[in-house]
Amino acid sequence: MKKGVVFLICIIGLWCCDRASHNEYIYRGHTMGTSYMVKIAYPKLDKQRVEEVRQVINQTLQRVNKEMSPYIEISEISRFNTFRDTTSFSVSCSFARVVQEALDISKISGGAFDVTVAPLVNLWGFGTKGRRISPPTDAAIDSVMADIGYQALQVTPDCHLRKTKPRLSIDLSAIAKGYGVDAVGAVIDSFGFKNYLVEVGGEVVTRGVNGDGKIWWVGVDQPKFDQLPGAMLFDTLAISDKAVATSGDYRNYFEFEGKYYSHTIDPVTGRPVTHNLASTTVIADNCMLADGLATAIMVLGPEKGIEMLKYYPGVESLLILRDAEDRYSTRQTPGFSAYVVKR
Repeated sequence: MKKGVVFLICIIGLWCCDRASHNEYIYRGHTMGTSYMVKIAYPKLDKQRVEEVRQVINQTLQRVNKEMSPYIEISEISRFNTFRDTTSFSVSCSFARVVQEALDISKISGGAFDVTVAPLVNLWGFGTKGRRISPPTDAAIDSVMADIGYQALQVTPDCHLRKTKPRLSIDLSAIAKGYGVDAVGAVIDSFGFKNYLVEVGGEVVTRGVNGDGKIWWVGVDQPKFDQLPGAMLFDTLAISDKAVATSGDYRNYFEFEGKYYSHTIDPVTGRPVTHNLASTTVIADNCMLADGLATAIMVLGPEKGIEMLKYYPGVESLLILRDAEDRYSTRQTPGFSAYVVKR
């Protein structure tokens, strides 16, 4: 799932660490099919410490991939998805925790967010089976719908998964990057750093301040089709000790006979959403929650999406609606404006 939150300065590269100005170290590279960047604000680190941090970031992201990437055949998610039995399936406790969070959001959203939507994602060409240029048939959609339903998935306290439908499979693309951001943040915390920013594929968590001693700024893209990340910002947010995630319809889609088909699939209909909600930005205490809620709101639409957030005190959101080409309106929770940088 492509996202719409970007840094005001985008940096993409291979595994490395640069000494930036203003007492910041930047680690950057690629993971989970996208780019990542970590900024640590600290006066001076010796080379050994810089390398140690790099290795731990690398190891953390590799672990998340080995657990949750459906593109790795031996990952935990791939093995569970090909497991055709209803007996318990042992997984790592971190993987089980992410699946449980996804199940919780599935329940609270009334199934708008459904962690078992993988067959539909693949059928519509947004998953591991490759892209497509035209919609699937109604018969094909009806066929895979029989294998979907979060109610058929359970997580046990001893870190096992159990499916009651043998062909059930899960898709964590709407929450795994957020978890990866949180996981990297946790290891940076373990080094004792108090001021940093972590971003994976547009998902962000911040702590403290930047190298200038100022609160971190994060940009929210204008949700325009085919526009490069950061090319035009809709808003700028001042964020510290919070996580930010954005989900939108404008990066991952295909066009057929003049109609756009978004990667955001409604599990109830088995088809991409058709409302005019173009993007949703969520601010929460952790990125895994922000990531999942952003997708849930994109499926629910503006009215039901805002209503769902009543179950999450302290979570704020900005919804951008596409009224016409390059014309937008917004809805937001009462506390969101406190994070917007006034120009």
